[in-house]
Amino acid sequence: MDNFASYFTKDSKIMLENVSYESVPPLKEPTKGKKLDCKDSIVASVKYPLGVKIVFNRRMTFDPEEMFVLSVSFSALMKFDPEKRDLVDWRSVDLVKEFTRGFPTLLATLNARTTLLVAQITSAAGSSPLIPIAARAPGKAGGYNNPEI
Repeated sequence: MDNFASYFTKDSKIMLENVSYESVPPLKEPTKGKKLDCKDSIVASVKYPLGVKIVFNRRMTFDPEEMFVLSVSFSALMKFDPEKRDLVDWRSVDLVKEFTRGFPTLLATLNARTTLLVAQITSAAGSSPLIPIAARAPGKAGGYNNPEI
């Protein structure tokens, strides 16, 4: 889609959507290592006639399941430009693809807020904060693999 950002006003509203933290009891038998999984997802939905709502979620778990399960979501509401709103069949648009390509700064803001809140929550009990970084595709320079803890 050409110039996706032009269909929206310059103001967008960012909100904390959801936080879920569940403690997981320790395993009865100690394990050699734990792998921290961090998965980000983006979901988009049209809130006609207002605009498009984007939800950025980060879910953190351990393998084997231990310690905690954490999920943090922030959302952004991008308001339609009233003059252009009806020029597009919004049901046929891949909103996530267009959002990630057309709004990199807003995506970075959602990511940064999520990262900050994850760090604050994981350090609340006095331990070092977990600060997840964006993973790169395997084989790319500077790639990142989740370390075992």
